[in-house]
Amino acid sequence: MTDQVLKTISVFTAQLKRRRLQLKLTQAEVARRAGIRQANYSRMESGRQTPNLETLLTVLHVLGLKMTFADASQTVYHVMHLDDVVADVTLSADKKNIRIEKYEPDGIRQPFSGTNLTLERFYRFLKSRCYEDGRADLDRILKKACLSDNNPYQWVALTHGVTYDDFFWIKTDQETLTWDEVRIR
Repeated sequence: MTDQVLKTISVFTAQLKRRRLQLKLTQAEVARRAGIRQANYSRMESGRQTPNLETLLTVLHVLGLKMTFADASQTVYHVMHLDDVVADVTLSADKKNIRIEKYEPDGIRQPFSGTNLTLERFYRFLKSRCYEDGRADLDRILKKACLSDNNPYQWVALTHGVTYDDFFWIKTDQETLTWDEVRIR
């Protein structure tokens, strides 16, 4: 498997686990509702087993998730303030081209002032929504999150960039989440 496939599996399995915990379900309960063995669900959630399409769709249904297809040549990040989209940032798959469409004027509900959003500026915005590099416990945090490095794109895929100190968060085209589902409680 390529590194990209392994990273996708890692993000996917972490999202399964996050959603299961968010719903306060055990692995056994998800497995029972999906009609599969708990051991098989455990291996699927850990990335050690790849389910067939029918099982995958059933598990996603149990967890209230859906599978969608997106243009792999780009990612659209919907930058949210509570439940309002304040900007769409489109980033090419090679992370060399970026485009922004703002729906809110510059101000407290808009994290990107002006009209020129650079790759570096967007990266810094995402990085500000992650754990700091150099933390003494960063390796433990990364291991728990099933990440190999402190990559802001992967963190946003897992956490939606939610922080304790503001109401901004990020979702992609494939997601139908609300602020109430992602906010820190």
